[in-house]
Amino acid sequence: MNQHRELSGERLLERLTEIWPDGAPARVQPVFDDLRTALRVPDVPFPFRLLANWPPYLAFAVRQFSPFVRSLAFEAAADALRAEIAQALAAAARRERLEPLRPLVLREHELAPKIVLVLAAFAVGLRGRSTEPAPPLGTTLPEEEPLPVRPAELPRTIDERIAPLPDIRSLPEATRAALEELAALRGVPTVDDFSRALGVTDREALAQLVQLRQAQAATVDELRPRIGQLADRLVRRFTLPGGKVLPDFMVPPDDLPAILTAVETLQAIAREALIDVTLARLALDGVEAAKRSPYPVSQPVG
Repeated sequence: MNQHRELSGERLLERLTEIWPDGAPARVQPVFDDLRTALRVPDVPFPFRLLANWPPYLAFAVRQFSPFVRSLAFEAAADALRAEIAQALAAAARRERLEPLRPLVLREHELAPKIVLVLAAFAVGLRGRSTEPAPPLGTTLPEEEPLPVRPAELPRTIDERIAPLPDIRSLPEATRAALEELAALRGVPTVDDFSRALGVTDREALAQLVQLRQAQAATVDELRPRIGQLADRLVRRFTLPGGKVLPDFMVPPDDLPAILTAVETLQAIAREALIDVTLARLALDGVEAAKRSPYPVSQPVG
């Protein structure tokens, strides 16, 4: 894969093969199973179908981080991200036209912040944690760090409340114009599951999403950097899959620049999808519902 290392993010994604579970090689299947049961979802979300082009890296990163995805702290981090975005976009109009898409909207509202957090963890791990200089003498110290996260509190399971994706492998030609318009508004390709699922199931709803996005354009521009900063801060509580040990897990060093480019590009796409699914949830149920998980974990196991 080192032939991809000099490509821009968008060009790189164009050259990657999307690896679906039913066609994944044997060494990727257990990684996909780990992802599904950590995220409690019946299928594999889009970033990981693309990162599976680097099986040793994906296997390492998922194995290292999935126990933290199965923690109450991670669930709380996802809700913190939901609340920040919902509050910023609270003026979104109600659209009853989206009601038939409720299972899809709730599914993606459950998953989208978690995907943003997982990708942030991968990116910070690849880049390395930045260090800050010690404060001058006499400076008031910041609050104590929160208690370490207890990993693997929650069981490996699929949440039956979360709807499966429709078949999004091929998109109707009639949806391409709306997807291109949405991509232009986002500034990134529409390869995420939410926009593609809308394109397959409901073209009018896709057009509604474009309108919602246009109405919130100024707010979205201000919100983008806040999402990245908050996600980065939230994941630093966890033990991250660091890049220094990757050669020990058979990840060629020459692949690392391309992997980081792919992760950062997928971060941008996942961020935009999270904004749009939050707009859809706000349109359906209002701001208080959009601030929290639609499928909360009721209690830890054990």
